[in-house]
Amino acid sequence: MHLINPEQSQLLDAINQGAVMLRDSTIRHANLCFAEICKTDRDSLVGRSFFDFIIPKHHKRVDRYLASIPKGGASCSRQKIEFTLQDASATESFVEMQATRVSHCDQPAVLCSLTDITQKTKAENKLKRILDSIPEVIMAFDRDHSRIESANSATEGLYGLPAEQFIANIFHPIDLVFPEDNAKVQAFYTGLIENEIDRIEYRIVHANGDIRWVRDEGEVVYKEQGLGKIQQVYHFIKDITDRKNDEEKLRINEQKYRRIFENSTDPIYMTRPDGSFVDINHAAISLFGYADKAHALRGNIIDHFPDAQERHALVSMINEKGTVTDYPTRLKTLTGEVVDVVVTAGCRKNRNSGFPETYQVILHNMRAVIERTELETYRRTMGGLSDRLNNLVQAQAMQYGLMSDYIEALKSTEDGPRKDQLLSRLLAKVSDSERSLEDLRVLGEKIRKIYHTPEPPVPVPDGTGGILFDLK
Repeated sequence: MHLINPEQSQLLDAINQGAVMLRDSTIRHANLCFAEICKTDRDSLVGRSFFDFIIPKHHKRVDRYLASIPKGGASCSRQKIEFTLQDASATESFVEMQATRVSHCDQPAVLCSLTDITQKTKAENKLKRILDSIPEVIMAFDRDHSRIESANSATEGLYGLPAEQFIANIFHPIDLVFPEDNAKVQAFYTGLIENEIDRIEYRIVHANGDIRWVRDEGEVVYKEQGLGKIQQVYHFIKDITDRKNDEEKLRINEQKYRRIFENSTDPIYMTRPDGSFVDINHAAISLFGYADKAHALRGNIIDHFPDAQERHALVSMINEKGTVTDYPTRLKTLTGEVVDVVVTAGCRKNRNSGFPETYQVILHNMRAVIERTELETYRRTMGGLSDRLNNLVQAQAMQYGLMSDYIEALKSTEDGPRKDQLLSRLLAKVSDSERSLEDLRVLGEKIRKIYHTPEPPVPVPDGTGGILFDLK
């Protein structure tokens, strides 16, 4: 066993840690630093119980620790203990202690080394509160990148498991990786020390079974002036599920937009502020007369405005209002033909500068609109003519049936007054039939007039929101 001599006592006074010699928990020697921690004269410490300076609720724990120190030989406890020490003025400080078996005056004793870690603990607690307030998971691994040494409270929110279970290395982030992503995550963790800094996005399985996306950023931290020795490895893990979901929705919307863009019968194009095409659909390619899309993307919308002032007015309105709807203008094809169109357009601006980046334009060819309107008008008119013809024919058929009935009744009756009555009715139906035939003749003349007249007849409302021709 060790023997503490005066020279060694002087050495103990020179160190900046508290040192105290105990025999059966009684203080036999204390250095100056321990006296300062206890705020007591060093000479008055000798003979006092060590537990006089330990708060009562920590007595049993410290007593068990001292009893656990191996006996025989120069044995030092591998474990350290932290407890609260109370000085002569009842001020508490948090200390860390490590003890070893020694010999004092040929008697077995325990030499304890104490470090005041009050400020360090406060700083660590403050840091922990700060880290716990961060929504991003922060994990600190040992220098071998094999064991987790600390994790903030966001860990439980992301994984659904307490941070303590990760610190105790019951769970590892790789354990909760979605099976299909496991191989690439293993490679990321294995190669991080070599890469020093790296990041990866992958899926995890939450404790409740939910699949979540995370971004894992790893960084190797080296000791200051440590000649390249690793101090710790950190992982910053963030839940990016919402962003991934938004990206998926955006991808689906872009695919949907692309289908609408390509298959639309309306000409659609996108240009830069200088007029050059960014994108253009088949309908616009056909309207302007380009050979194909590659040919169109070499063109410029400025070349398709017969009047530069009209384009300037349109662009100014879009820049001012952001969008325009059904704005009438004229465009010129590559063959020189001028087409009347209405424009629906919007402007996308740079979020930083506020200047326009692109213009998105949908055109409605007025010629095609007019042709479709005329075709629909003729279709509805012909439908109305068919109904009128059908009504006249049905009335004529009914009158012929009644006339046939009256004729048969006349043949079979001998009663004079009855014959006169039937004959009168028959003549009335003949008159009705003649009027129906006249209506058919007049209608036929009107149809022939429509057919042979170069200009279409005057359209009039049909009372249901549609249009018929006025057959005058």
